This record gives sequence, structure tokens and C-alpha cells, in this order.
Amino acid sequence: MNTIELTGEMIIMLLPLLAIQMGLTIYCVIKIMKEGVENLNKWAWLAICIFINLIGPITFLIVGRKRDAS
Repeated sequence: MNTIELTGEMIIMLLPLLAIQMGLTIYCVIKIMKEGVENLNKWAWLAICIFINLIGPITFLIVGRKRDAS
């Protein structure tokens, strides 16, 4: 069976993706706690943003954010 070894080069290549993922998750968590949410409750959106990598925060920003009334 083939195995994949995690080398230093692979880690360096994945660092930008990990940084984007962590930054987006932290941004969404702060936004959820300060501004609130629209479709689900806060705890559900927090769980989605934290546990569903990269797609959870993007989904929150598209669907779950509170919109301005103006």
C-alpha cells in the first residue's frame, strides 16, 4: 500500500492554506460573537465555522451574516 510522507517541503507548501483557514475561522468567530447571526443560532454557526474547515466560514459569510437594514 502506498504511504504519503509529510516532508518539510509539503508543510511549507501547506502553510498559506492553513494561515488562510485559521484567519478566516477567527474572523468569523469574532463576527458571530459581536454582530450575531441570521439563519441559525450562534452556537450552530460557531460549530460549523470551527469544525467544517474552510467551507464553514465561507458559508457563514455568504448565508449566515446579519445584513444591514439599509
